[in-house]
Amino acid sequence: MAPTRKEPSNEFRETIVKHFLNGDSEHDIATKMLCSRNTIHSIIVKYKKTKCIGNILDRGRKRKTTIHVDKAIQGKIKVDRRKSAPTVGQEIEQELGVLISNQTVRRRLHEIRFYGRVARKKLYVNKANRLKRLKYVKMHEDKDMEFWKTVLWSDESKFNLFGSDGKVMVWRSPKEEFNPACTVPTVKHGGGNVKVWGCFAWNGVGNLAFIDGNMTGEMKSNGVPTGQ
Repeated sequence: MAPTRKEPSNEFRETIVKHFLNGDSEHDIATKMLCSRNTIHSIIVKYKKTKCIGNILDRGRKRKTTIHVDKAIQGKIKVDRRKSAPTVGQEIEQELGVLISNQTVRRRLHEIRFYGRVARKKLYVNKANRLKRLKYVKMHEDKDMEFWKTVLWSDESKFNLFGSDGKVMVWRSPKEEFNPACTVPTVKHGGGNVKVWGCFAWNGVGNLAFIDGNMTGEMKSNGVPTGQ
């Protein structure tokens, strides 16, 4: 990262302008002030144009959006996290009559630390089951250790025999799209998978049981046979 340039102080600029008004050359001023001739030249040129020593306030490009527009942009994304920047820009133009670029939308979202990322995959839980889980937690949050020693925790999972269901990221050049080192091999019909069921309690881990088909509530109630 390049070092940031230090802005000359007003006192420094005022001294340079005084030397200039006294008839000193840019080379002589640079020697006296121990700085580059380019710095001396830029300060003198600015003084000739503006008759001002310091920076002029309110210069540069004005902010395109108001606080009201900023809140509208941020509010739309908070309601729908999958909405794209072009879509938000079009809605803002239709509703508020303000034409903004996609990059402006992204900058306003960056201001509240919102960044575009690949969504994490997570097991879907509907609202009814979320409420049941919350109720279960509240019912058992004060249980002692003796109670938890009687609980058996279980879950099932699927393992692909070939490849992965997830997204794989690689580093490559634009011409290496089909380089074997930059691709994920696949087979027709998915390559198959294996489903297993496992459990654990306070005193240890149980064996895995292999499952044919889908795991049902009836299978859990009747007990899953011990696997190898």
